[in-house]
Amino acid sequence: MNKTHSYLKKWHEGLISNDPKLLDKILDESCVFTSPIVFKPIEGKEMSKLYLMGAGQTFDMDRFEYVRELVDGLDSVLEFETYIGDISVNGVDIIRWNEEGKIIDFKVMIRPLQAIGALQKKMSEALENLSK
Repeated sequence: MNKTHSYLKKWHEGLISNDPKLLDKILDESCVFTSPIVFKPIEGKEMSKLYLMGAGQTFDMDRFEYVRELVDGLDSVLEFETYIGDISVNGVDIIRWNEEGKIIDFKVMIRPLQAIGALQKKMSEALENLSK
């Protein structure tokens, strides 16, 4: 198992355990997050954390499942399936790690078009709640 696989293992364990401190431990201070619903990348650990927490409140995490995983060096692509309400969502998390096992780049891409509309609405609500 290469080191990227061990970094991914921590990511998966944190999701399964619903560890609220996971993002603090695993995101680099310089992390850049690219959302499917925001025009430009979001920079910095705190804003990346906010958007990832928002996604966790937007997706049906009880039905969230990674179905494929590809690793190349410090890059990984994780395909997932989940739901937003009754809309089926298929997407990928594209993650770049640094040598210390911290996420420096996190990009989310989803389909179909109905899922993007639902994501935009629910994510706005989640971010508003998290900002309070």
